[in-house]
Formats: sequence, structure tokens, C-alpha cells
Amino acid sequence: MVKDNAQSVGLHLPWAGKSVRIENVEEELSHLWRMSADNVRTSHNINVRTSVLNLVICAQDVESAQRATRILRDLSSTHIARVTLLILDSSSTSSNISAWVTLRSFPIISDMMRHHFEQITIHLSGTAMYAAAQIIQPLLKPDLPVYLWWLDDLLDENTIFNRLVSTSSRVMIDSSRFFTPEQSIQTLPQLIEACPSCAFSDLNWGRITPWRELIAQFFDVVAYKPYLAGVTSVEIEHAVAPIAEPTRTEQGFVSPNPTQALLLAAWLQTRLGWKLSNEGEQDEHDPESGEHFWHMIRTGPLGTRPLGQTGRLGKIKRGNLYIRPRVQLDLQPGSICLIRMVSTIDDKNAIFTINREADSENVLTSVEMAGETRPQRTVSIAATHKESELLHDELEIMGRDHVYEQMLQEVFELLSLQ
Repeated sequence: MVKDNAQSVGLHLPWAGKSVRIENVEEELSHLWRMSADNVRTSHNINVRTSVLNLVICAQDVESAQRATRILRDLSSTHIARVTLLILDSSSTSSNISAWVTLRSFPIISDMMRHHFEQITIHLSGTAMYAAAQIIQPLLKPDLPVYLWWLDDLLDENTIFNRLVSTSSRVMIDSSRFFTPEQSIQTLPQLIEACPSCAFSDLNWGRITPWRELIAQFFDVVAYKPYLAGVTSVEIEHAVAPIAEPTRTEQGFVSPNPTQALLLAAWLQTRLGWKLSNEGEQDEHDPESGEHFWHMIRTGPLGTRPLGQTGRLGKIKRGNLYIRPRVQLDLQPGSICLIRMVSTIDDKNAIFTINREADSENVLTSVEMAGETRPQRTVSIAATHKESELLHDELEIMGRDHVYEQMLQEVFELLSLQ
């Protein structure tokens, strides 16, 4: 039996609004809108109510849920009609449902005009968690797309996740929060294949977009373009905390977590025309530290997007692909710290480097060539780690990201031979 526990002593979420019974959610929201309209008539503000999408946020504890509400506070999107914040409490065996409702608002254009949307918070425990999709279905705005934002790691068994996905148009994850990153990211290709009508995305894929653009810019230079075909080594370093065992920060990020590095490595591998060597060399994998090494070969044409237009076939060329952890106290765990590409063409060497040291807002790009010193360039990447901006970008996207899905498959293949 599932118990409506909204009035239970000890379960207080003041930030979630007014505690209500689940069957009274719509009635209480209507009351809040009427109160808001009365307030407008006695003030100079203009309330804006939009209805573009449903946003379902799923957290596995109260702390994660509260972090999500803070991110929404900074969100510049005006698309949200209703937020349903699900808290799945696996620490309790008793089946309970608790609900809260509130109206939230953000300034648009000026403080005189405010955008309002509804927030419903639902706390589920015990077997009630497995009915999450059915519980929220009547609370969704009809005829609007449903965006599911899954905040934490995937569960050991994905029944709840799969049921929520089946009701969603878009699914957004953040693999930087995976506590077992290599294991969890390998499950995603199968989940995507099982849900062809749902578009998946990852905030970590957005975080590495500026890095992909900077790499492409190296080879936009005519003098450097030939070196794309001669790359023999790629090194990627990701930030970790100075603690030997896996840990989660106060912001919910996990160290070590090489998922950004893995996605970037997969993207570079495809653009360089590299494949895993099957000639018996021993690759190295250490999930506990986030360190990986692969022997690669290239026998086909180079990828043409976005690293240039050369499609020339080359001889079999060997390469090495490294992912390493770097202790970096000032960076979010998992953030890319370094990309170094070594290339040789006609016995001439070139090293292309993007390095991020103590300054989390900027990177230094450099090119080293024999007999030449090229000036370093400082580039800002400040926007790559602000979650509200990453989330805003995801809310603008309706369709599937086929490049991201391809990279997940490449990561799966890189890790499946461990």
C-alpha cells in the first residue's frame, strides 16, 4: 500500500513550496495562479506565462534536487511551462508519496516583466519509486514535449529510468556525475537503441564543444593542415581530486571521471581515421584512476568534419591514444586539462597543445615546430562549466544528436575490450 505522506513529520522541504496531497496538486496550482494575478493588479509588474515544454527532473536524493532548483534559478530559458521534480529515495523501504507545489519566476527584459512557471516536487520512497512514470503522467501539461533531466548516476537496474524515458521526448544526462563512469557510459548506446523516438544528450558533450572547436582551428591554418594526416600521438588529461579513491564533491561531481576525455578521444579517433589495432598490442585501462591507453592504426581517409577537407588515403599509420588524470585543485573533476597532438610529416615534427593550468577560465594554445617559435594564444572557455547555460542550450534542441550517439558507440568499443 502506498501512503500519501505529504504531512509526515520530519519531511520538510521549505524550498519546494506548499505541501499538498498528490490529488490536490492541480487545484492548489490554480489557487497560486489566482493569487499571482491579484498581486499583479496591485503592482506594476507584468506576469508572463508560457507553455512550451514540460521539464521532469529526477534526483536520487534531496541534496541533488535542491542543487537543481538553484540551477533553474539561473536559467535564462523562458520555455518551461511546468517543472516536475522527482526525488527517488531508495534509503527508505516504506512506500510513500509526498508532494509540494510553488510558482517560480525569473526576470525577462527588466524587473517589470517576470516569467512564471509551475514547480511540482514529488518525493517517492519504497515501491512507489517504480510507479514514478505513472504518478507524474497526469501532472504533465498535455500536448507539450516532455524533457527528462536525469541528475545522477544510472541505477544498478534501469527499470525506473526506462519507464520515465518511455514518456519523454528528450533525455538529458550529465555523465560528470556518474560514480562508475566507465560502466555507466557503456550502458547508454543500448538505452538509446531501445528508444529510437527519444533524443538523448549529455551536458558533458556540451562541455567539450569549445575544445573540439579549438582543435579544428589548428588545422584551419593552411600551413598546419598537412600535419593532420601525420598525427601519431594524442594525449588528453582530465582533472581529478587529490584523493586516491572515488569521491563526490559537494556540487555532485565525481572524481575520477574521465567521460569528457573519453568522448573527446572518441571524436578525435573518428576524425583522424583511427581504429583500434588488433595486432596483439596490450592496451591499458585503470578505471580506478581514470587512466587509459590504446594502440591505434589508420588505414582509411581522414574524417572531414570539422578538422579539414583532406580525404587522402595513407599508408598504414600507427598511433597512440592516451587518457591520463591530473590533480587540479581549482577545476571541476573530469574537466579537460590538456590536449597534445604530435604529428610528423616528411620528417618534420609538430606539436599542437591546448593547456589549462590554474586558470579555469582560460586555456593556452600553442604550436611547436622545428626551428620555429609560434606565439601562444589565450582563449576563454568560461562558459563551458556553467550548468545553467549548458541546460539552456539543451532545452533549445528538439532532435537527436547523431554525432553524439556515434561517439557513445565509439566509447563503448574503446572500453569493451578491457
